Amino acid sequence: MATYRYRARGNSGELITGQVEAENEAEALQVLEGRGLFVVDFRAGRALQITSLAEAFFNRVKKQDLSVFCRQLATMIGAGIPIVRALELLAEQSEKRAMRQSIERILESLREGSTFHEALERQHGIFPPIMVHSVEAAEISGSLENTLEELSEHLARDHELEEKIKSTLAYPAIIISLTAAVLMVLLVFVIPAFQNVMNSLGVPLPLPTRIVLHTGMALRRGWYLIIILISGLAFFTVRSLKSESVRRRMDELLLKMPVFGNLHKKAVISRFSRTLGTLLKSGVPIMEALEVVARNVGNRVVGDVILQARENVREGKSVADTLEASGLFPPMVIAMIAVGEETGALDSLLAKVNAFYERELEEAARRLSSMLEPAMIVVLGAAVGFIVISILLPYFQIIGNMG
Repeated sequence: MATYRYRARGNSGELITGQVEAENEAEALQVLEGRGLFVVDFRAGRALQITSLAEAFFNRVKKQDLSVFCRQLATMIGAGIPIVRALELLAEQSEKRAMRQSIERILESLREGSTFHEALERQHGIFPPIMVHSVEAAEISGSLENTLEELSEHLARDHELEEKIKSTLAYPAIIISLTAAVLMVLLVFVIPAFQNVMNSLGVPLPLPTRIVLHTGMALRRGWYLIIILISGLAFFTVRSLKSESVRRRMDELLLKMPVFGNLHKKAVISRFSRTLGTLLKSGVPIMEALEVVARNVGNRVVGDVILQARENVREGKSVADTLEASGLFPPMVIAMIAVGEETGALDSLLAKVNAFYERELEEAARRLSSMLEPAMIVVLGAAVGFIVISILLPYFQIIGNMG
């Protein structure tokens, strides 16, 4: 059985991605058609695995690059330059190879008769769904310039949001790495210098000293076992994260974490409100907008709630009621969405929610950094201090016996 990756449209027009196993391409396509799917893209999964990984690593297009691309294209379109000529100019001016190649592929699709949003959609994994759907709505309404400016602002703020979270988490990661490195140096290189001396003292070694000596000995003799263990854990973690159920469970646990859970929830709400507001302002229908948001909100548990809200909207219910029943959204967010649905100004009220939670996220990140800094220093000091005291304890014992 071969594995094939596909992108398809469902009965209601939603974009679905996944993989299917079959004996050959014809059988795989038949299976997908039997599910009522209209196949947009279809490729052999294994054959493209190495290529996809290489492209993802070497030809990454960052959100910052996409933001600049949207801003420049909007400016050229506003100046009356045809979109094909504007893209040709952007391709010539682009300093980054990945961005230039993407623009060139877009131009090829446009010359073959594709629309702009179809050309973006064909650049697998480069242009996010919010761009594709917003541009599709803008092409229908004739507001491509304004939509591209909105997208540029959205992508820039999304990049800032990710950088804030990364910078907050980077400090404890660096401190933990330094702590581990210092402990390894002490246990592997420093402790052996004292081991023979302590063994020749002729006094029973205290428990902390024995722990430190045995740990250092184990590290020196079994370092390769530690490498194998770490490699095995890394491999197991990567394999586990490929499971949708495991990733959903991790997202659920992340929301419940005491400190980082609050930061993550604020980031999710900020992304939810900004993405949905941008899509609605661009003219994307609410049903399609909710589907895009569910797949890009950054948490599968919250994404499931948004998809449920989408189904309830189909039945004539409100988005606010579904979000309130989930218990994941604060009352203020529910109230703002409810008012927006009643007044028809949901996009503007979502922009206010996003502005509020971006400020909340920045403040939460600052508080977390100020809390982690002294805590990490205390942990590092305690670990090093324990080892130093363990080395000195036998000498203190001898001095006490002499007295």
